[in-house]
Amino acid sequence: MYKLNILLFFYCFATAAVFAQSTPDNFCIILEPVLRTFSYNLTSLSNPEKDVTLHYEYLNETIRLQLCTSLKQKCNGKYGYSICLTRNNEEKGIGKMPPKVDIENGRIMFVFTGDDCTSETKYNVNIVMKCDYEAGNNSFPELFYHTLTQCNLYMVWKTALACGPRITQSCTVTDNGLHYDLSPLTRYSQNYVIHMGNKTSPKIILNVCHSVIFEYNALCQMHSGACLQDASKSKYVNLGEVQHPPFLEDGKLKLVYQEGDMCKMNITEPHIKTTISFICDFEAMETIPEYVGGNEECHYQLIWKTAAACSVESLRNHSAITAGKCTVNNPLTNFTYDLRPLMNNDSYINAQNGIKYQFGVCKSPKNSSCVSGTGACLTKNSTSMGRANTNLMWEEGGPYLNYTNGDLCENGQRRYTVIAFLCGAEGSPNEPLVMEQNSCQLIIHWNTNLVCEKRIKCATDDDEINLSSLIRSTNNYIVKVNKTEFHINICRPLVPVPGLTCAHGSAGCKASISPTNEYVNEVSLGFPKESPIINSDHETVLRYIGGSPCPENLDKLISTNFTFPCRSNDKGSPEFKGYKDCTYMFEWKTSITCGAVMGNWTPPCIIKDQLLSHECNLSLLHKNQPVYYVKNKQGKTYSICICGGIKLCNNSAICQGNNGYGSLTNVIFDYGRNIIKLHYSNGGKCNVNSSYTSDVRFICNESIGIGEPKLLWESQCNAEFEWHTNVTCTCQSNSQQPTASTNVHEIVQDFSASHTGTVAGIVLSVIVLVAAFLYFKDPDKRACFRSCFNPFSSRRGSGRVQYCRVDTTEEARLLLDVDPTQCQTDSDDDMLNA
Repeated sequence: MYKLNILLFFYCFATAAVFAQSTPDNFCIILEPVLRTFSYNLTSLSNPEKDVTLHYEYLNETIRLQLCTSLKQKCNGKYGYSICLTRNNEEKGIGKMPPKVDIENGRIMFVFTGDDCTSETKYNVNIVMKCDYEAGNNSFPELFYHTLTQCNLYMVWKTALACGPRITQSCTVTDNGLHYDLSPLTRYSQNYVIHMGNKTSPKIILNVCHSVIFEYNALCQMHSGACLQDASKSKYVNLGEVQHPPFLEDGKLKLVYQEGDMCKMNITEPHIKTTISFICDFEAMETIPEYVGGNEECHYQLIWKTAAACSVESLRNHSAITAGKCTVNNPLTNFTYDLRPLMNNDSYINAQNGIKYQFGVCKSPKNSSCVSGTGACLTKNSTSMGRANTNLMWEEGGPYLNYTNGDLCENGQRRYTVIAFLCGAEGSPNEPLVMEQNSCQLIIHWNTNLVCEKRIKCATDDDEINLSSLIRSTNNYIVKVNKTEFHINICRPLVPVPGLTCAHGSAGCKASISPTNEYVNEVSLGFPKESPIINSDHETVLRYIGGSPCPENLDKLISTNFTFPCRSNDKGSPEFKGYKDCTYMFEWKTSITCGAVMGNWTPPCIIKDQLLSHECNLSLLHKNQPVYYVKNKQGKTYSICICGGIKLCNNSAICQGNNGYGSLTNVIFDYGRNIIKLHYSNGGKCNVNSSYTSDVRFICNESIGIGEPKLLWESQCNAEFEWHTNVTCTCQSNSQQPTASTNVHEIVQDFSASHTGTVAGIVLSVIVLVAAFLYFKDPDKRACFRSCFNPFSSRRGSGRVQYCRVDTTEEARLLLDVDPTQCQTDSDDDMLNA
């Protein structure tokens, strides 16, 4: 909380909103203030014939609005409003004309002020305009969140009108009868962000065959296909413009952005350029490129493993499509669930007690001993568990079939069967499983990729933290607290467990253990709909929403928050921390969220990270073979001896002929990608201005043994190798970190700090006191500070925040960076719900 309070203080004290000069006639025509080369014209978002009407059934509210004009109809009997809220058949003017327009740092936000909400507060509506080229010009705003008193509302309006000019190029290549198409990688509402090092290093912002999206914290030049943002986020360097389509060179698909900013290095190329080399990988989905070098040569090099780099023909061969029947549309996304391929075969399934069932999908199984038309048959006594139908039903967790009207059971009712289909984790068993059975009902869960509409990205929006390695496909994490078990997966639905019947598609489930050792009173902890975010306290947070009804407030659904502090010696495991306000809270101490950590080299061949003290003995790599040889396609041979000791090319670890590819410069433990990387530089002379450099990345693989290096990528002066091995899986810490037992009734917090942190805190406190003295001379600012600096007030009063789902965390960043003159703030826990 201390860190959060300091952040909130500087947020209210130091931040200043920049409002565009506007009049009621032109505030929807906005001159872009950074490049000053174009204007946003949002006037067509106002409907000249009728008001935009938004219904929120779950809130029992309706909002009418016009962005650029007054409402066509009166609000509460009066004209002059742009936004009108109807609640319980009562109208309230929550936004008057004209609004203020904030165009700070690439973000466009309309701030409307309405009538009195309380005796001390007026209604306030903030609408952020978000560039989305695919949204078109006739989109509607989406409610992001609002306070329970309705005094403050925040909305995101995705529209192509909030976009600047753009440059596009063809993204297809044809070569020797093969067709390549990189267009699935093109983004239309946000950019790819690649970190060149740690969190304070510059970032590369890019798009594919499309200029960079000009948006909040991405103020690149209009023609840039890639640009560099410095650590202070105040300067952007053009790394190359969108001019040419991709091409094939030496069998590798490449995309080059040329004619960037002037190069300040003394090289032959006058302008900076960027080359992306694509590597076909059928299993690589939703990946991003990785920077591999070249900034010192003004030629930025990136590699990108992706299925989009495979030819269309090979993709067709890789995943054949089977025709069939039995479909249903997702009414939220219009995605079609098609289970017709499952109609081709009958299924047999055994329950835990050995009872055997035969069933079909959207049809009766063949040669069934049950009465004709049966969809699921208890084979032991030919009992019909329900009649087959093709009525695939939609549910948020996935589609399901409901076979009803089976044989009579003891209570006089007809037997029935529910077959629920879910999209599990990648690599999960693709087979049905009996979840629950009794004399009257049969519940089957079937994990199948046929219903995988979209798995959430298990990484923060800028890919700074990636939790994908925590995903489980064969079993769940289990946290036991007394007679209660929490079953948990990360970013994916639970792996089905017999007897555990939470709503299918749930990513977490709480269940009590009965005296007969059965699961009872199951509660869904929510669904994996949101990617991880970095919260205001700089912790990684994952949130599940939409679980079972909250017992103390049936109008709310249970949610779950996981925080992932960087404090563990390994991947760690979840710990239950408490329950409050319909939210279960877990802490997961893990090295994965430590990101990229620098390491040290200790002769003869030991590496150790500087943060968690993980240590690896790489001499095991050469236990059976002192030197490894790797050939490229042209027959050129590289020799690799990580630990040295071999008199090759001036004792370089990596050589090609007499050319040494550098001496060890950096040891990087990249916990997010589960990679250890050795970087070598200052090798032999490559050309007039460059020397040879190289990289070796070690990827932990328990089943492969020592393994061997493979050439991943090469250029004229650089080579990069990938080495799958079990040697780097044995990293251990020299110092055992203390652990504290978890009390389920209280949250344990660690307030210890290093001497360095104490000194820094004292210095910071002095700065804060001096700044506060000058700031608090103004009584209005004192009032502002009181509301900002009391994060606990929102827990007791009506200021607690209620949130609605949005598509990405980009909207969260846009909205949470709100007008500081309002002093809008939340506690760190409340911020997690954003």
